[in-house]
Amino acid sequence: MSLDNEPTVEIGSSATELAHFLESQPLTERAAAWLALSQKERSDALPYLHDEIKVALLESTPIDEVVLLAENMEPSDVADVIDLVDVELAKEIIDSLSDAEKASVEASLDYNDDVVGRWLKRDVITLSANRSVAQVLRYIRVNGLASYTDQVFIVGHDKKYRGAVALASILEADEGTQLKELPFIDSTTVLNPAMPLSDLTMLFRRKHFISAPVVDESGTLLGRVTADDAISFMQDEADHQFMSMAGLDEEDDLFAPVFSSSKRRAVWLGINLLTAFLASFVIGQFEDVLQEVVALAVLMPVVASMGGIAGSQTLTIVIRGLALERISDSNIRPLLIKELGVAALNGCTWAIIVGLVAFWWFSNPMLGIVIGCSILINLVAAAFSGLLIPVILEKLDLDPALSGSVVLTTVTDIVGFLSFLGMGAWLLV
Repeated sequence: MSLDNEPTVEIGSSATELAHFLESQPLTERAAAWLALSQKERSDALPYLHDEIKVALLESTPIDEVVLLAENMEPSDVADVIDLVDVELAKEIIDSLSDAEKASVEASLDYNDDVVGRWLKRDVITLSANRSVAQVLRYIRVNGLASYTDQVFIVGHDKKYRGAVALASILEADEGTQLKELPFIDSTTVLNPAMPLSDLTMLFRRKHFISAPVVDESGTLLGRVTADDAISFMQDEADHQFMSMAGLDEEDDLFAPVFSSSKRRAVWLGINLLTAFLASFVIGQFEDVLQEVVALAVLMPVVASMGGIAGSQTLTIVIRGLALERISDSNIRPLLIKELGVAALNGCTWAIIVGLVAFWWFSNPMLGIVIGCSILINLVAAAFSGLLIPVILEKLDLDPALSGSVVLTTVTDIVGFLSFLGMGAWLLV
């Protein structure tokens, strides 16, 4: 693709590179770059774009061109487009498909976009167990191999799944050998179309699959999921967790209009404002103490900051552990003991250091004791909250990455201010 005085991308770029290039452009330049792409390049790049950008580009594209783009896409990607566009355009796209393509797209639409059945590939090699190695090799030479093909699927006359033979075993066998004579791959690699994508990514991460068959409850082979799909889903999960911690959506456009971006972020700012008022209310209860001992006001941010950082460390570790399914009811207790131990050790260390600094700064040994004890209390409370908050949110089917940081900040601020100002009122006034 090339345009004079317009954004360019190298010829022969992959679909993901094209998508990355488009998402990296401001709105005007992106529109020009999209128009400069060939129809095939658009069809290839479209599935890899974030939803907000995908919708904007589709809305700027004539309906007949959108229909042509859909005809060159995988059924699962077409289903994704149909979910995003309006009803009229969705009908146009479906009507333009062949009967076989329409059936595949409708089969994908039967599943939610967070389960395996929505995203499976149907480019599978299915053969009878009575076929010889020579016949399989001839079939491959004629029809070719799809990407990430590492096994041949065996089906019966009733089209039911019987097992799979590794492509490596076929290549190593004598040409006269029948498939049923070769070792079958472990049947535990079979996936259910209703499997959540989070479970799929976990399975691929643990087993290092290249591909895995998808079989419904009746035993019919529906298709397969490949490693590149799993990697894409893993990236989506990582994006979601990272963006959620700031109250943002991973599908948001980096160059979205100012008003729409402001509107989305304003809600999260409002929630944080409420928690800030709560912390301010706690501080307000010690107004007389702060007027009498100004040093307390100077050192308050130190206590809150130390607790916030310690809590975020525990929170991050626990959220990652939950995402990787490494944390369960059976190991929460030892993990809690470990995190409290870390918090106590770090708390004692930094309590001594900060206490000595406060004593040297304000020439008040009691002030050093107060801030040291407050830091220890807040770090222990931060570790306790940083572990339990995401675990509880997970059990309530709430996203720990989205809500955890706000709740944790509120807890560490309140505990920090309450302990510091409370002990200050008791020992310094």
